Amino acid sequence: MSDALELWTEDELCNHAFSIFEELAEENLSAADYALYQQHCEQDAWVDLALPTDEWADLIQQDLEPELHIEAQIGLTLAQGDVVLARILLSSEKHDTLCHAQWRGQA
Repeated sequence: MSDALELWTEDELCNHAFSIFEELAEENLSAADYALYQQHCEQDAWVDLALPTDEWADLIQQDLEPELHIEAQIGLTLAQGDVVLARILLSSEKHDTLCHAQWRGQA
């Protein structure tokens, strides 16, 4: 039995983040933000992957390893600029179910 971790590719992480976002967006975004997303998602939605900030470690009370954790920022590019609708903390390891989200408009 191998101890090697099975990691998501960047494309897989992006798809995974979008799946989570779309599953939870309606109940976590304001009605206006959700409508805005629905109106613009086909052409203007994006996901950026970044290393998680220390803010996540403080929020979830867990140390994060940069090689095993990733933040997916999901948003829209609109005429007035980019709007980040959610930040989702994910594990890069396929069998780890870690998932925490911060939604636009939530403290």
